[in-house]
Formats: sequence, structure tokens, C-alpha cells
Amino acid sequence: MDLLKEIAREVQKETKVRLHRRNVERVLSAVLTERDFWKIIDLSDLPVPAVSGIIKQFIREGIIFTDDSENVLLTQKGYDLVSDLGISGLADYSCPSCEGRGYPFHIDKEFYRKFVELAKDRPDPVREYDQGAVTPETTVSRVLFLESRGDLEGKDVIVMGAEDDLTGLAVALRGKAKSVLVIDIDERLIEYDNRVFKELSIENAKAMVWDLRNPFEEDIIGKFDVFITDPPETFAAFRSFIGRGIATLKEEGCAGYFGLTLRDSSIFRWKEFQEILIGEYGTVITDIVQDFNHYMNWGYHDETRAAQIAPVKKPPADIWYRSAWYRIETLPGFKRWNEPISDEVFYLDEEGSTT
Repeated sequence: MDLLKEIAREVQKETKVRLHRRNVERVLSAVLTERDFWKIIDLSDLPVPAVSGIIKQFIREGIIFTDDSENVLLTQKGYDLVSDLGISGLADYSCPSCEGRGYPFHIDKEFYRKFVELAKDRPDPVREYDQGAVTPETTVSRVLFLESRGDLEGKDVIVMGAEDDLTGLAVALRGKAKSVLVIDIDERLIEYDNRVFKELSIENAKAMVWDLRNPFEEDIIGKFDVFITDPPETFAAFRSFIGRGIATLKEEGCAGYFGLTLRDSSIFRWKEFQEILIGEYGTVITDIVQDFNHYMNWGYHDETRAAQIAPVKKPPADIWYRSAWYRIETLPGFKRWNEPISDEVFYLDEEGSTT
């Protein structure tokens, strides 16, 4: 019997998250590298329910145990297993200066300093809207990425449903976009942005409240060069954020940016998202930078499904939730999507757990 294949099968049956043998192997590599459960998720590149289920199965098999400090560790049987299978820990050779993104956030120290000061007063993330803010270093790096790809200077930019990260504020603060429109469902964030725009005399930026489950009005459709968003990872939310973002773009050759995790969606779901982007919407994926977006721990963690299904009660102590940074570009004949969303499963499904 292939134990790893059997565990993949059992956990998939239990969680409904699609898995294969190498997913289980990577969890063992992560346990060899880290002791903290949340960091093990980070290294495993799997949805939380899958990692939790795999570790619980290994505990039943006597291969993993948790000690009094809730560290996740291999038993002697576990060490014998990884030795027999030739499994080793995971190496990390990412650049520490840019945190592995390839874009050093500190390249323009004055821009970085100003944004960090502004971000200190941002409203706290709330569970109602599935919010979780990225680090200031991440937001600044996003802006530098856009600038390096020619998607900032003189461009009309719309930022949708990502303002817990203050991405729209950072784009406006950079001072290179032709115009910036920020839309978000959270009135607190919109009020914060508009106040800062006024205080800093940024006249080409504005923010307004909008629920992305609702179609855009015609004055937004086809008016922008670039959209930026950070969607929840259900199919309904993907269409609301990404499909509607594409609908705002002017013509072929325009760009869209968004994050996708492997913490709340599987690689199988990524394939389905990518098929929608390429086959249905008529865009091409030009960039995927893994682990570009680093999220600060949010205050409502104890209320989430992730906390409830974890094999430990200890909350995260460090950054563990990361997402890839996608850039897409519209091709001739691309399709705009602007339909209402009635699907009740918007923020959470079988793969998601952090809301």
C-alpha cells in the first residue's frame, strides 16, 4: 500500500479538496522544515483544510505528533518514513532584500516612508468583508511592479475591493497615474482614502462605495487602462472581482492585477480560474509571482474555520498567509463581464477557511 496516496485519497474524501500524492509528500517536507502549524501551511502550498486533514491523518498513523508547546513534529516512525522515501526539507533561496518579489520596496525611500506613515491609521480588517491587509512593503511593491510594466505612468487606474491594503491610496500617492478610482464595499476605507486625498491635495483620485456583487454602471465600463483587485477565491467572487475588472478596461493591451492564494484555493482551482481567464474572457496571463503578497495576521483569526479545524489551538505568530501576484492582459476580442451575482457562496466554500 502507498501510504501517501492513501492519505491523499482519505483527506480528499473528508475535505472535498482535490489532492494527489505529491501534495502529501510536500506536507512532510514542510514538517521537516518548520514546527509551527501555520508556517507549515505556508510551505505546503495547500488550502488550510487539506493541510489540517493530512497532519491529522499522520497523527493517527503515529508519524506526526504535537508536543506541549503545540509544535508539529515527526515521530521516530515519521523520520524512518521520510528516510525510506527520500523526502527532505525545503530550501529557501529567495532574496531577503526584496522579500522574494524581485522589486525592492525601499528603492524609493521617501515614497515608502510616506506610505508607511499613512498605513498606520488605516481601519482594522473586519470579518464581514473577508478583509486581511497585506504588509506596507507588499503594497509599495505592487505599485513598483505596475510602474515597471508600464501600467502606471499616464494611466487611468481602478482599484476594486482591495482597499484594506490601501493599494489605491499608494497608487495615488505615487503621483504618476493619470487618474485613480478606488471602489470598496467598506465605507470606513472609502472615507479614509477621500480624507487623505483631500489632506494631500491629490486631485486626480477619488474613492466611492460599491458592492462588487452588483453590476457596474455604464460610466465605469471600458474607461480604464488598468484594474487592480484582491478577490475572495470562490467562483462567484472571482467573477465579481476579475470579470468586472476586465469590463472596466478600454481595449486590447490593457492590464489587470490580482492575488490568488494556495491557502484558500487549490492548484486545481487555479487551473479552472486560468481557463476562465484565457478561454472565456479572452485574456492572457503574463506574470505569476508566487508569494508576492504577504498578509499581516488579522484580529478575527479565532473566529475562522481555519482556527476551528487546525490540529493546534496556538494562533499564528508570524506571516504565513501569502498569495501570488497575477498580471493579465486583454487580447483582441476580449469579453467584458458585468452580470449580477446571486450565488450565496461568495466568501467561503470547501477550500476556503480564513473568513
